[in-house]
Amino acid sequence: MEERKSRRGAALCCAALTLSFIIGAAHLWRAGEEGWAAACIVWMAACFSRGAWMRPVSLAVSALFCVEWLFTMGELVRLRLALGAPWMRLAVILLGVAALSAAAAGLAHAAHGRAWFCRGRERAFMQGAACILAFVPLCAMARYVPHLLLVERFLPGFGVVQALAAGLWSAFICGLLMEKKKAYRVRMRVWRLFSVVFFAQLALASAGWAVFAMSGELHIPVPGVIVAGVLYRGGLSFMPVLFLVSVLLSGSAWCSHLCYFGSWDAWAASFARPSRHPGPLRWRVLSLAVVCGAALLLSRGAGTGAAVACGTALGFVMIPVSVFVSRKKGWAAYCTTLCPLGLLSCLLGRLSPWRLSRTSACTSCGACARLCRYGALTEKGPAEGRPGLSCTLCRACLAACPRGGLGMTFCGRGAEGGAERAFTALVSAMHAVFLFTAMV
Repeated sequence: MEERKSRRGAALCCAALTLSFIIGAAHLWRAGEEGWAAACIVWMAACFSRGAWMRPVSLAVSALFCVEWLFTMGELVRLRLALGAPWMRLAVILLGVAALSAAAAGLAHAAHGRAWFCRGRERAFMQGAACILAFVPLCAMARYVPHLLLVERFLPGFGVVQALAAGLWSAFICGLLMEKKKAYRVRMRVWRLFSVVFFAQLALASAGWAVFAMSGELHIPVPGVIVAGVLYRGGLSFMPVLFLVSVLLSGSAWCSHLCYFGSWDAWAASFARPSRHPGPLRWRVLSLAVVCGAALLLSRGAGTGAAVACGTALGFVMIPVSVFVSRKKGWAAYCTTLCPLGLLSCLLGRLSPWRLSRTSACTSCGACARLCRYGALTEKGPAEGRPGLSCTLCRACLAACPRGGLGMTFCGRGAEGGAERAFTALVSAMHAVFLFTAMV
């Protein structure tokens, strides 16, 4: 009996919310807000996934619709009174619509809403945070710099739909990444998806479809060129600023979540068990010195063609290194020995509050080191209390430790799991933002 009552309550909540969103979308469409109307329909459809994190958002939107209907009723009634036209029927109809929206919000708040939005309650807060963190910046782009969103280039005014899609994707990925047993595989797959989308848009832009290029002009999509470009041009551009902001927010996770090159090097390394790493620091210092020196020399009179050729060559080096070294050794050879941006990511990542550190449960069994593909852990595990400088916060070691001997902290706190969950929400949102704006 109780189960049947719960099902009826869930169905009632679903029906009320569906009607509320459909009528609200129609109102927005008539008001000229086609993009927001489409976003309402997309959200309504997404609610059938029954994710627990969607309940407070659905409640809030229905409540806002109620307020909007009451405000609209007041405006139209005043207008009709001024014109001497009948207004009672209009007021009753709009009051009824407002009551429907209020009822939908009430049902979402009550047990009926909990029965409908019943999936993933333990992950609801972080999934909601991940959605908001991805939706808000893309929504701001749609409002102030719409040309940065691909949907806006084809359907002006519908950028908010792209922003909402990014938010939904962010929440979905966050939910998967919070399952430790699946986290490594999920991260590798979604990271590679981002790289595929990025290079697909690069190919389309190279083929003459300028609409797929962020600025209308192509740039060399090689991470090392981000460093060299600053010295060659003598000033900052969009990509160095994006890199700095990303590293300050998420630390060295740039190298294990956001780099469109690193995904392929890590994938190549995944075909073998990690062998002993020769020491990633000295090789990357040398690589950084060579790249910076070459950029300075090229800036002293060399043509653009020579600079482009050097930058392209730096990128093509990844192919043989990944195929013949990373695949054989089991660690990301290009990322940990040749990429100058990787060194800067790890160094600047120390300014970020996110850290991996050893807990009292660590027995130095080496399980984490046997899975590390960035040379950040020794065979004795985090013997010095935390992984080495080359750690990219991929967090594969956290799942590898059977005793919880490693934990993630934020400003030294949250090692019991709170910091890791917050970090997962953050990197999920950053991944979604990068994926849905993957243009060069």
